[in-house]
Amino acid sequence: MDFQFLQELGLTQNEIKIYVALLKLGSVPSGRITYETGLHRSRVYEGLNRLAEKGLVSYIKNGSTMYFQASSSEKLIDVLDEQKEELEEKKKEIEKIIPELNKFRETKPIAESYILQGIEGFKAMRRDVLKYAKNELLMLGAIGLEYKVMPLFYNKWDKERTYKKIKMRLLRKHSARSERDFELCKIKILPEHIDNPAVINIYGDRVVNVIWKENYPICFVMVNKDIANAYRKYFELLWDISKN
Repeated sequence: MDFQFLQELGLTQNEIKIYVALLKLGSVPSGRITYETGLHRSRVYEGLNRLAEKGLVSYIKNGSTMYFQASSSEKLIDVLDEQKEELEEKKKEIEKIIPELNKFRETKPIAESYILQGIEGFKAMRRDVLKYAKNELLMLGAIGLEYKVMPLFYNKWDKERTYKKIKMRLLRKHSARSERDFELCKIKILPEHIDNPAVINIYGDRVVNVIWKENYPICFVMVNKDIANAYRKYFELLWDISKN
């Protein structure tokens, strides 16, 4: 059995060796653990102390000798629960300081740009839409790939978009016509001769050019009110000449 998953509980390699040895040996003195693991005696004692603090090791004293044993394996669940509680506390602390952190962002220049890569970067951009779109998201050159690549995320995101009453207008590429319908959404098809490798998203004061390399997206984000408004005018011109 591969015990490396114990690293996710915060155990070091030495602690894993000691814990696994105790699972195999039962109740034994530290010298037997040293022999079994090949670790230096001082490392074994350090590891035993840390495992005991986590509740994964218990011990008894028989005469002058200490005997160590692994605690019930169900204790691993307790360790996870404790970590979960710690994460929740950290999350609450971070939520308290987010307004202060955002004040620093507000002092930045009125224009900025950055890149978001991969599926997680794309998801971050879509969450950004829910925060900054206000009432409408425009998409130019839509190809309908995101709800095929990440259907669970997209469906959840789309429900939240609908709940927030954020409308969508999509100008699909002629080669990417789809029968799928969305709530609060209007769709037109771009003329066949208009093509662009990027899918352009326009919302709030943001313009995001998304390049798809097969199923891998790269998002080029520009934050500037004037640029966003200029793209909106371009979108409206194409909307007027496109077909339902």
